[in-house]
Amino acid sequence: MTAEATGDGDANATGAHGSDPPARTERPLTFANPDIPEHLPGEPDRARPAPPTMVARLFVRSITTLLLAMATSWLWPFYLVLAAIYGWAPNVPRLRQVIRYLGHAWTERPPSPGLTTLDRVWLTLSIAQACAKVPVYGLAWLLDEVFYGATLNATPVVAPLIEISAARSGSTQLARYLEQDPELVAPPFIHCLFPYMWLWRIVPPTLGRFISVERVRGMMESKMPKEFFQRHEGDPFLTDTFDLALLGSHLNQLSVRIGPRVMETDFSFGALAPHNRHLWEQDFINLLDRIARKTLVHAGPGPDGQARRFFVKGHFLCAADALARKYPDARFLTMIREPAPRLQSAVNFLRAQPFESGLGPPPWRWLGISIANSEAAYCEIEQEWFTREPGPRRCVLRFEEYKRDLEGTMNRAYNECLDTPTLPPHVPTRHAPRERKNYLLNRSLEQVGIDEAALNDRLADYIAWCRESGP
Repeated sequence: MTAEATGDGDANATGAHGSDPPARTERPLTFANPDIPEHLPGEPDRARPAPPTMVARLFVRSITTLLLAMATSWLWPFYLVLAAIYGWAPNVPRLRQVIRYLGHAWTERPPSPGLTTLDRVWLTLSIAQACAKVPVYGLAWLLDEVFYGATLNATPVVAPLIEISAARSGSTQLARYLEQDPELVAPPFIHCLFPYMWLWRIVPPTLGRFISVERVRGMMESKMPKEFFQRHEGDPFLTDTFDLALLGSHLNQLSVRIGPRVMETDFSFGALAPHNRHLWEQDFINLLDRIARKTLVHAGPGPDGQARRFFVKGHFLCAADALARKYPDARFLTMIREPAPRLQSAVNFLRAQPFESGLGPPPWRWLGISIANSEAAYCEIEQEWFTREPGPRRCVLRFEEYKRDLEGTMNRAYNECLDTPTLPPHVPTRHAPRERKNYLLNRSLEQVGIDEAALNDRLADYIAWCRESGP
């Protein structure tokens, strides 16, 4: 196990609950004006295109955007009529978000390397393309309401298991273990990308006869860089981070290439911003609830003939209160991990994501600023929410115990979340070997401008919580 997975944080931040907290420093979590190179020897060189190349790409992108808008324009009346009947589809952006992002694209002044005029034009075209796709994705969503609305309304979501964990906390691997339970049902990632039950029912007996699962998996993997798969075992047919069902269909993913200030609010999963409250507390809840019902209907009853329980995994802590109100009988599960190694993994993982690949990867400096601030806030909100009394039924697992004692950790999860005193035989009790070295991207916190000592000092109580034993 590398230092990334086993870092101990600040050895002086191990105070127990009930004792006086250690003194906190007020210094910022990032170094002032660090000189952070965009490329180091041995790293993949995915720099932004040169200006002549950008101009050529923008010319082609402008034409394709215009053609896309023309091709989808005739669908707008049909979508708007159905939206007036069933409500605005939660998987497409709203006008106020479009206006706000156009403003960001042309007024935001991020730190070096900044945004060039060509970058701003590219972002504008990305927003235009998202708008052109609204009637397509919106109609696809509302067709489910036309065909299956009554069935979905009659399908209850009873005592769902909701795993809300911070990014890079081990939450995806935990979810992959849990989804093997035949009495649980979780939406595979491809159903989150295409959340249309009519499509789920059409594709397997038609296109599925000619395009195998392996081929689909290969096509999706070919779009991702190698450094991505070193840190995430992506599989479109298994469960994954559900948040992307929302953020990938709205405009939030553009924030990563606009600047750290916008990213801190729009690609953050802990604190709610005023302009994001409707997105997370209404659109997201509607999206999750409808996909939950579609998943339950599509999967059918479990082996015992009874309805399955819905299971979902993500980072959507900002929606936790709304989810608790929506599902009072829900069980909430989290995996907590010390912040320093988790943030190091998160920064490198986000750098490996192909966000707006035409602009090159998000700058290291932007990632350091935004991750340090948003994830420190996430830790504080997570600890407060999962320890708040009274509250919904919650279970806290710890990453270090999960690595060391998988059987004991899974036993706790089943006991506290699923009311199962004995671990079912299908549940794994030992981790499969994984490669955790030779990363193509593995910068330290210092190399991306994050002050680890300041981070550990601010989150001393959280670190102590991570190091506790038991609940």
